[in-house]
Amino acid sequence: NSISQLETTLLIKQFSMIEHPRIERSKKYPLINILIFSFIAILAGQESWYQMQMFCEETLDWFAEFLDISSGVPSHDTFRRVFSIINPEDFENSIIRWLEELRKSRAYSQRVVALDGKSVRGHSWKVSEQKLHILNAWDCTEQKFAGQLSIDCKVNEISAAPQLLHKLHLEKTVITVDAMMTQTEIARTIMEREGEYFMALKKNQKQLFEDVQLYFSKVELGMSSSRTLEKNRGQVEIRTGTKAKADWIDQKQRWKGLKNIFQVETEIYQDGKIKTEKRYYITSLDWEANQLLKLSRDHWLIENQLHRTLDIHFQEDACQEHHRNAAANLSLLRKLGLSLLKQIDPKSKMIIKKKKVAYSPDFRRKCLLGEF
Repeated sequence: NSISQLETTLLIKQFSMIEHPRIERSKKYPLINILIFSFIAILAGQESWYQMQMFCEETLDWFAEFLDISSGVPSHDTFRRVFSIINPEDFENSIIRWLEELRKSRAYSQRVVALDGKSVRGHSWKVSEQKLHILNAWDCTEQKFAGQLSIDCKVNEISAAPQLLHKLHLEKTVITVDAMMTQTEIARTIMEREGEYFMALKKNQKQLFEDVQLYFSKVELGMSSSRTLEKNRGQVEIRTGTKAKADWIDQKQRWKGLKNIFQVETEIYQDGKIKTEKRYYITSLDWEANQLLKLSRDHWLIENQLHRTLDIHFQEDACQEHHRNAAANLSLLRKLGLSLLKQIDPKSKMIIKKKKVAYSPDFRRKCLLGEF
């Protein structure tokens, strides 16, 4: 009965769809067991294959509610070997399908999804110094992981972004990107998939950047603006956002759906000194200036809510897994775990919730079945 309940759980269904990479004679441990063991162990703060094995051995009776545990717990070498031969792309696609199914299963409003890359710094190749780089999609509205794509280096984010976007349902979705991914192909992909974009603009789009910068150098008819003021730790920050129509831009036809340009001017007052900065954006949105000003900050939630949390609470940069596939697959499980823990008791601290996974069978069950 409990196994039947397990099979009806969307997350488990998606795990079950992952192709078993091992040959028949070496399949002593079901792949679904290895994935669920690993997922719960990571949620509980276990950071190495040895720790995963020991944690699962100590909690094996708990897993019996959901899995056939007659084969027992794999060794740390088996955990490592299986994660090294699982195709990260298959694993990524499986999780993205699950996340998108969850989203489609309920009514939802507009969401903001930020795209940004992160290198897994603890991962190093034994034959090369090249690090594993992963392009992430983070749902800033619901504070959860939306998807990832493993790539070779940061430069490849430009070619990887359209591939990742094609895996997401972009209806009622605003995609935000940094200046490197401000490319005509990425803008076209977003619009063709019924999304909207908000893109940072720098000198890599030299002519467009200079035109927009020059336009905002003086007040023009039709501009609108909004201002915010924040005080924090002896620092006063004034941010002024100014929106203007993009109708006059010569290159407008190259940027599918382009409607507005946007400038954010930041003034920081601290210790009697003033620091100023201007940043520029292009967007398909026709939102008010105050909404675009907030959106310019929302993009950086991917750094604070995802990348920083992975390093502080899940020790991702400290992970010394050398195999590329294993490092990518572990990163995916961490993000999935991070997202689930953020949805459960949102006001509780992440470290407290991880400890509860380790010590509370009821809380562990809540996480596995997504009861939040």
